[in-house]
Formats: sequence, structure tokens, C-alpha cells
Amino acid sequence: MNILHSCKRAAELLSQSLDEPLDVVDSLRLRMHLSMCGNCRNVEEQLHMIHKVGAGMGTLDLCDEQLAPPVANGNPAN
Repeated sequence: MNILHSCKRAAELLSQSLDEPLDVVDSLRLRMHLSMCGNCRNVEEQLHMIHKVGAGMGTLDLCDEQLAPPVANGNPAN
């Protein structure tokens, strides 16, 4: 068993950790990998930013009136 994860496995675990907690062993091995791998730390930052932005997009409030084109005199506006 390798002590450290590969970058590919680290990226998989980073993604998984956004959805659910990692087990103790994977979490420890991932932290060790991140402490030595700047590229994976960058991926971690990017994933957190994407997750944060994506979560904020779910809060947009659009009502039906905003989605329908304006109607004047019974005819849709061109």
C-alpha cells in the first residue's frame, strides 16, 4: 500500500470530499499529498471555488413574469 495518493486519486478524493466526508485514512493520505503537491493544492482551491459558485447559482430567483416576453396590446413584443 502506498503511503501517498497519486495526483489522479487525490483529485478524485477532493471531488468526493465536497459531497461526503472521507474516511480517516483517505483524509490523512490526501492531506499528506496536498502538503507536498502544489498542483493538487491548486486543484483543491479551484474545486472549492466551483462548488461555492455552483451552490450560489441555486439561489437565483426568477419568476414567470421575467421569463415571458413582454406583451403589448395582446401581441408579443418583437
